Amino acid sequence: MTSDDIRDVRNGLLVFIPGLPPRTRARPPWDELIRRLRRDLAPNWRVVVFEHGLTATSRVDLDSVVRSLAAQIRDWAGELSEDIEPPDGILLAGHSFGGVLARAAYLHDASDATGPVDTSAARTASQAAFGRAAASDARNDPEVASAEPPASAHRWPSLVRRIVLLGSPNSGYRREAPGNPLSWRLAYEIATPFADFTIEKVQAGGYWITDLRLRWLDAFQTEAERPTVVQVLGTEDSLVTHEDILDQRFMPGTQVYEIPGADHPGLIRLDTAPDPDRRYEQVRTAIVGRDDERRRQATPREDGPTAFILHGIRASALRSWVQDLGTKVGTLDPKAMIVSPDTGYFTAMEFALPGTRRRKVHEFLKIYGDAYASRHPDEFVFAGHSNGTYMMAQSLGRVPSMRFERIYLAGTVLPRRFDWDGLFRNRQVGRWTNGSWTKGHVRSDRGVTDVPVGVLCSLLRGLGSVDIGTAGLSGFENTAPWPIDQARTVKGGHGAALATDEQLDRIAEFVAKGTSSTPYTDDSEGPPRRWNEEFEASAPFDWLSRFVGLPPIAWGAVIGVGALGATGLVRLGRAKGAKVAVGTGVGAATAIWALLRSI
Repeated sequence: MTSDDIRDVRNGLLVFIPGLPPRTRARPPWDELIRRLRRDLAPNWRVVVFEHGLTATSRVDLDSVVRSLAAQIRDWAGELSEDIEPPDGILLAGHSFGGVLARAAYLHDASDATGPVDTSAARTASQAAFGRAAASDARNDPEVASAEPPASAHRWPSLVRRIVLLGSPNSGYRREAPGNPLSWRLAYEIATPFADFTIEKVQAGGYWITDLRLRWLDAFQTEAERPTVVQVLGTEDSLVTHEDILDQRFMPGTQVYEIPGADHPGLIRLDTAPDPDRRYEQVRTAIVGRDDERRRQATPREDGPTAFILHGIRASALRSWVQDLGTKVGTLDPKAMIVSPDTGYFTAMEFALPGTRRRKVHEFLKIYGDAYASRHPDEFVFAGHSNGTYMMAQSLGRVPSMRFERIYLAGTVLPRRFDWDGLFRNRQVGRWTNGSWTKGHVRSDRGVTDVPVGVLCSLLRGLGSVDIGTAGLSGFENTAPWPIDQARTVKGGHGAALATDEQLDRIAEFVAKGTSSTPYTDDSEGPPRRWNEEFEASAPFDWLSRFVGLPPIAWGAVIGVGALGATGLVRLGRAKGAKVAVGTGVGAATAIWALLRSI
């Protein structure tokens, strides 16, 4: 888009969405910018502001805010009443968090579809549903190969000519960024295990922002006409930098404007600029465009599979299996890119705390999103052990646009009734090929005497942590009719499936090629269950695992440990009395319960 497009508009609508917090003084920081835009763009353009009223610690559902913004734009665009003349051109401009909301509102009303979508050239523009296909049919019929997403019921998205993101990140805000306000950091580090704040949802790797990022990338991978996306950065902005807008390289028709000398709030606050008139002209040009502006070509996504390999709570506990498996996969498919992040040492106590183990998931989501921008997601495969399988499953469960073609699990800590049915029906395990959906495969290998899964996970589940369980020992339930192979059991403990080169060779074949020595079936009886002798011999241990996971037993164990510890403290302090010991024990058990239940 160029400024010629702006001059062609006889009745335009410019919607501005502020960031966080919306107000920092008596007058809103964008007041002067909006006043000048209204003066200069009149009478052809109407300039309005959507004041969402959110702060970093708001606990409002962001999807409801997006729906409110989309509904308000419909009203401003004359879709809800006849007393407003519909515009023939729309500009969306958002500062910081406001740019995130602008993207979400545009995608929300651009299509009513609700599931992952193929973005290959074989699918037409009408089929590309901005990152979500019509999954409602797929949920009712798992054999549906492809579905046409419904056309948008709203007119205004087709009128959007330009989306201007003023200091707005694509992938979310980095906690380590120097410009991150102290209040944001405190909210995340202290309070987010107990409350789901706005800033956590839009932090890099957050569930909500990652799903938006994937849908946004999908929307611009089709050949359909899209509005120009303009990323505006201040050269002195330490909160949002070029690192945070790398996605634009893989999106056609994007522009990047740099405002010299501007920090993050300075992109909209004219009074802080050395020359307010000059700053206004710079920002105005970025918003409305110019005659000689050129739409850049997108960098094409790289071909070849991407193999994500995640270790468990201890990276070096099982020698170098991650590197060895990556090497073997690369040998089988030289075009494969291996992504094997080191998420660091993770103690059993840290894993036991829900808030701590869930924060690790965000690290994986940020890495996944970066790969999604530059690689073809239909060739994503996964292999993980222990906590790595938890990170993958939590990501799939909370980010509907995320998917893998194949998934390998070793010593998984997922619950036996994990919702594979929902993931398959939502087309998150498989790939799009020439406009049709092909179901993927899942393989889970188990150790017959896996103590961390059989004892620790079972105990934690008995204490109320329902997102983990003993599928790594006892297998998943209710897997039919999906191709989930869990017939392989290995004599040994938590890392037995990864212990030898021969086993890694078979795993690499599955990850790279999808081959397996055990056939898959799609009939109503599910995959074959060929229990070997070692598994039959592990029946007593399997029974013990289930016994430990009974809530009365689990809580009794915790209270017992707490009471023993309290008794020791009482004796150490030379205090007397059974009441003191019992009271202290109950207090200790309550403290343990609070830690384990913190979310």
